[in-house]
Amino acid sequence: MNIQRWSMLLLLGSTQLAWGAPDKVDAFLRAEMARNHIPGAAVAVVRDGKVIKLAAYGTANLEWNAPTSTRTAFQIASGTKMFTAVLLMDLVGQGKLKLADRVCQYIADCPVAWKDITVHQLASHTSGMKPGPVNPDVSSVAVAVEAAKKVPLAATPGEKAAYGSDDFVLLAHILEKAGGAPYQQLLRDRVFTPLQMTNSGFDQATLTEGHVVLTSEVVRERSATYQWKTDHQQQYWFVYPHYTLAAGGLFSSITDMAKFAAALMTDTLLSAELRKAMWTHPTLNSGKPGSFAVGWTVARYRGRPEVGHSGGPALSDTVYYPDEKLAVVVLTNQRKLVPNLAHGVANFYLSPPPFLNAPGITDAVPERTETLNQLLPSLVQGKAESHYFTGSAKDALAELNEWLPIQLGGMPRLSRLVLLEDSADHLSRTYRAVYGKDQTLRWKVTFDAAGLISELDVADE
Repeated sequence: MNIQRWSMLLLLGSTQLAWGAPDKVDAFLRAEMARNHIPGAAVAVVRDGKVIKLAAYGTANLEWNAPTSTRTAFQIASGTKMFTAVLLMDLVGQGKLKLADRVCQYIADCPVAWKDITVHQLASHTSGMKPGPVNPDVSSVAVAVEAAKKVPLAATPGEKAAYGSDDFVLLAHILEKAGGAPYQQLLRDRVFTPLQMTNSGFDQATLTEGHVVLTSEVVRERSATYQWKTDHQQQYWFVYPHYTLAAGGLFSSITDMAKFAAALMTDTLLSAELRKAMWTHPTLNSGKPGSFAVGWTVARYRGRPEVGHSGGPALSDTVYYPDEKLAVVVLTNQRKLVPNLAHGVANFYLSPPPFLNAPGITDAVPERTETLNQLLPSLVQGKAESHYFTGSAKDALAELNEWLPIQLGGMPRLSRLVLLEDSADHLSRTYRAVYGKDQTLRWKVTFDAAGLISELDVADE
């Protein structure tokens, strides 16, 4: 047995160890699967390069009643961008390109409007390119690049982050040119083969010109994808045209995702310097930080830095905490979901946030806080009544009642609200909501003069 194979067996042999409370993780995920109509799911927890939790639940294919396993290949959708980012940084490490390179170095007949766009701006969604729908009739990356040349920029490069544009189409073209091989071959040679990721790849799904026939390659142990429709499951397909594969469409198993996460905690794929560059957000023209790093989201959770990416919007959900060298990956086959399961699992392994018991500021209008106290539990149940709202918030109430239960229904009960910020007229307020003992969310609320809510937003902190 060679050393590489022996090392991998040692890595996977540790999956039964339990740092924290794996029984609680199982219970949490099974409860969320029941609540959100998730047929099948899988989870990996990796700490300091070792897999400490690896499990699969439920059903991968309802028609055949095929159980989910740790080898089941799930569609990870936009989670693919993490792999594209690793390829990019690998080429940077080889000296084949630089993040600061202008894209026009790699694109013939480059539009004048693109002259200041950098590779870094493509990877961080700050190029200024216009977001647009996927076109299944575009046959290749080269054709897509030519089409993009005809579209005016939506913003000045570096002005703002705009997800869903042609950024990763151009990035795929540049990777192929600098790497000297097609994108999928680069991914296979530089990531899948070295890590022995044997359950990862693309299905090459294609719609015929008449859009009446769907063909695809066989993906071993592939999970079907479902969406809950009122009272039953529907099977669901999203076809990723070949020119979009750098942005989404990869299938991968939880075992393979665990190998990928573990490798990013060491120098196996990228050096520490390259990983740091990949996970550092750019500075916008305004001087404010962008919301994306190089192909990864950047945020804070429970008071600590977090990087990751979701896809589908929650067919895949990956979070990584560099300071703790802790990663959590959750894969599901339910598309009508929000990406909060990885956070729910991470809560069992992360210490409480340092701001948990911070006192907040004096509340000059406590009746506004009481309104929110009454409203939040009903929102989580999807039963908020319109008399609390006005304006755009009232118009969006049906959507709030549909999605907030999916997003927040697994949280413990609301324990308290802490006022953090208040405008001089007391109309714009920010609260910390503490759920259970140590889970928190930040609510931003705008009231009108009569005390009705006109805007409402919730975010992790």
